[in-house]
Amino acid sequence: MIRKPKPKPRKKPTTDPGAIQLWPWPLRSYQQSAVAAFDAGKRRQMLIWHRRAGKDVFGMSLARRQSQDDIGGYWHFFPKHVQARRALWQGVDPKKGKPFIDTAFADLVHHRNNTEMFLELSNGSTWQLLGSDNYDRLVGGNARGVVFSEWALCDPRAWDYIRPIILENHGWAVFITTYRGRNHAWQMAQTLAGHPDWYVDIRTVADTTDVDGRRIITDEDIDGERSEGTSEAIIQQEYFCNPAAAVPGAVYAVQAERLRADPERTQARWNPLRPVLAAWNLDRSPTSSAVVYAQAVGERLSIIGAETFPFMPLPECIAKIAARPWRINEHLIPTKSAALASVFGDLRIFPTVVPERTPGRVEAITQGMLEMCEIHATQCGDLLDSLTGYTRHDLTHDDARPMFSEDYDETWHVQLSQAFELLAVHQYDGGTGDWSRPPTYRNADKRVI
Repeated sequence: MIRKPKPKPRKKPTTDPGAIQLWPWPLRSYQQSAVAAFDAGKRRQMLIWHRRAGKDVFGMSLARRQSQDDIGGYWHFFPKHVQARRALWQGVDPKKGKPFIDTAFADLVHHRNNTEMFLELSNGSTWQLLGSDNYDRLVGGNARGVVFSEWALCDPRAWDYIRPIILENHGWAVFITTYRGRNHAWQMAQTLAGHPDWYVDIRTVADTTDVDGRRIITDEDIDGERSEGTSEAIIQQEYFCNPAAAVPGAVYAVQAERLRADPERTQARWNPLRPVLAAWNLDRSPTSSAVVYAQAVGERLSIIGAETFPFMPLPECIAKIAARPWRINEHLIPTKSAALASVFGDLRIFPTVVPERTPGRVEAITQGMLEMCEIHATQCGDLLDSLTGYTRHDLTHDDARPMFSEDYDETWHVQLSQAFELLAVHQYDGGTGDWSRPPTYRNADKRVI
């Protein structure tokens, strides 16, 4: 007879509030202000705090306190799952000389799952580290509080997915980040500033001090980073929360900003008398696609829509697009995804395979297209954010004349940006010619026959 191991007895939760240290790290003055706003009812917070301002330890500390006051699930997101493991699950606090999660939760933990980066606390609350790149894993999950770390780099669709859960549970959400250009984080801060239910706090190195009253990052510290080769763009971005600072390695940020700032080029509308082109990016995974919709209007390319289909099989994506008000005249797919043409063919659609171009030339073509196109700013907000944040490795570290490698940073910005690149290359190479003429189906007919 095999004896089952006895379950580990759960620690009895303490009933003495004084027996638990609610704040494992001493609160600095600006952190105290955030807590005061939280306790006053502002359970949605956007904290634009500079690098090394203690953003993540504050998020963990707040989750620790709330987990004792309100039993439930608490989630801490990083842009990517692997970053969460490296930064906090395996990260060591240099000041205390022990792992961050041990400082935050060790005295409260009943069970720890290293694979899932999951903690079950002695009173029944849970805390978990996650990545915004796999928020689909949360199907059936429940949460009372969530922290988004480096929100500017997180996939904004994660919040769209989680928001109903937080609303239903009367929970809270904190977004901690620095700006990375005028992206969704910057727009969110602009929109919510002054909102009665939100606490929006922006702190540069000139606005923060440690518990002893001394500046956390001094001018001498910053000058030292400059002398060691840190670019001014990174310094402005990370220490002075400057949304106008160029994102290091951003290929299309300048052109995207010009487009966003031009009111005459952000009013594109669908013209039902002209055919629509759909440019696809199918490279991320078999169940994740992105598409950009465009029309030719005179000499300009009119971008009328853009969307992603996370965790959705390609046939479902195509069926969903078929329900759009416009009729797609031509579907574009990249050469590297040519094998997926058969999926379109099964639905009696015959996509155009766009040949690849030399790296470097793609960027030049796309930059040129961005200088002359128009866009529907509302329908294409995610596309503008993607183009602003899409980065390749900077080989020169020259802010004035950067040179980029072929390798791109694997973030959520890639999906729509590469779909737009495909569209730009297709148009540069001549595309379908005059889009004002009725489409021809002869080539498609030949394939069917």
